[in-house]
Amino acid sequence: MKQRKKILINAYHFYPEITPRAFRAFELVKELARQGHEVKVLLPKSDFDYSEVCQKYHFAVGFVDYKKSAVDNVTNIPAAKELSWFKKIFRNILRRLMYCLFPSGRDKMFYFYAVYKKFKKEQEAYDMVLSIAFPFDTHIGAAMAFGVNKQLASAVKVADYGDPLYKNPALPACPLYYWIDRFIASRFNYITIPIEKALPVYMTFKAKEQIKIIPQGFDFSEIIRADYQKNAVPTFAYAGMFYEDIRNPTVLLGNLYKLHQKNVDFKFVIYTKTGNPNNMKLLNSYISLLGDNLVIHNMVPREQAIYELSKMDFLINLENLSESQAPSKLIDYGLTGRPVYSFDQLHFSMDEFMKFMEGDYSQTTVVDLEQFDIRNVARQFLCLENKDKIVKGKQSNSTLFESVAPIKRDKNR
Repeated sequence: MKQRKKILINAYHFYPEITPRAFRAFELVKELARQGHEVKVLLPKSDFDYSEVCQKYHFAVGFVDYKKSAVDNVTNIPAAKELSWFKKIFRNILRRLMYCLFPSGRDKMFYFYAVYKKFKKEQEAYDMVLSIAFPFDTHIGAAMAFGVNKQLASAVKVADYGDPLYKNPALPACPLYYWIDRFIASRFNYITIPIEKALPVYMTFKAKEQIKIIPQGFDFSEIIRADYQKNAVPTFAYAGMFYEDIRNPTVLLGNLYKLHQKNVDFKFVIYTKTGNPNNMKLLNSYISLLGDNLVIHNMVPREQAIYELSKMDFLINLENLSESQAPSKLIDYGLTGRPVYSFDQLHFSMDEFMKFMEGDYSQTTVVDLEQFDIRNVARQFLCLENKDKIVKGKQSNSTLFESVAPIKRDKNR
């Protein structure tokens, strides 16, 4: 008979947020509870009532004494005022210093201490404690508490990273990050990361056998996609955020404008956070230039996004400029069943893109969905409890996988 585990999950982002980290935490909680384990998730305080979702999926929620900033869920953020050159330089220096001391940002800068206080007082015994970043404060606060709360000493402690803190291209270079990550690594039994190519970064502060590659996981049985029919004009889409340094859409938009000037008909649909000024400033100048060829929507719930994306002729994957990061949207793209054109902001081929525009999808990015089945992902986390087998390599990961649940196709939705 399968042993029932008692699991504590420490997360900041969670349902109903529309972010990869929220998906990571929520899907894991649901699946671990579905498999019969006793799951409790710790979250910052918010105005959302979790009673109904807890009852539906059979898990418990506890709250860290920290009110989540309204910035995390805001729809519209006012644009920053234009500053003089002197104030801009001073602001940038101050911002770099702040991020060096508080890498999670101003609105979360003391969350680590709230987590520490909560963990320090935790009196229950757990088989596993799983801390999910971002923000990194979830790991920092838990790591601090492990040193004083002996009740948690016997638990298998896992720090799940999305992006690294050390050598993170989205953050200013800061030597302190290495020592923060090294401190976290010393207090956790394992580090888990979603992609193998990020492994060298984490090996600078954790032994390779204690770093496990466990990808994002989703419940495929709940996915519904449209019955695809070719669109009247080439129609393609992107879903997600943009970043000036590592995921900049300018090269794509510039080339689309050239096609627009040549009267080439197409429709580019974007689902993104329309209320975020840093995100929208990369799109604003092209809204009027591309006219009806560009359609921008605010983010929608994940299941709805997959359904809408499955109507497209093909999808756009703008890769990160980082060896340690990869957009998790590729999983959702794979679930749509549509071809995917991938590029990064420094390497865009107009010839390859035009093949997609003409219906030649031979260069599509292939996504192996089986590894992202939440049943397989949850089991890999549970296997971390059997440390001898994991470290000594007596159990192969190949025994963990089952076939992927079928995806529903709705012709009448």
